[in-house]
Amino acid sequence: MVETLEKERINIYHKRNTCFVGIDMHKDTHCAVVIDCWMNKLGEINFENRPSRYPAFVEDVRKICGTKEIVFGLEDTRGFGRNLAAYLVGRKFEVKHVNPAYTSAVRLANPIIYKDDSYDAYCVARVLRDMVDTLQDAKHEDIFWTIRQIVKRRDLIVKS
Repeated sequence: MVETLEKERINIYHKRNTCFVGIDMHKDTHCAVVIDCWMNKLGEINFENRPSRYPAFVEDVRKICGTKEIVFGLEDTRGFGRNLAAYLVGRKFEVKHVNPAYTSAVRLANPIIYKDDSYDAYCVARVLRDMVDTLQDAKHEDIFWTIRQIVKRRDLIVKS
């Protein structure tokens, strides 16, 4: 009982000193929303889905978060976030995969349904904050990406 309370206290302290970055992934651009543990929106960053833009994105997130720890949540449904996930993991950030069903449930729980990239990224950040301990780490599975690329290539060849 005492150990459980101690773990919960440590977990709450950890969340108070963490920024949660929810990212809505798209082919050309990504939208990131940064929230604190009280679900206050601290900032929003839109950036191109190009590896050359990732360092500036991370720097912008660090400016918003200051000295707090940073956890990234990616709602990557089509593999558009593969390069970003690899970049962030390579820089020793904690990166979690957020299931789109969870973000959809958060979005639908509101009386007014918004549908824009900023709100989607906010929903990803909320799910990340609530489930950070149970979400699986983002892994870029090269075998699945490779198969997808081969299928796309085949479809283009058949089409032409």
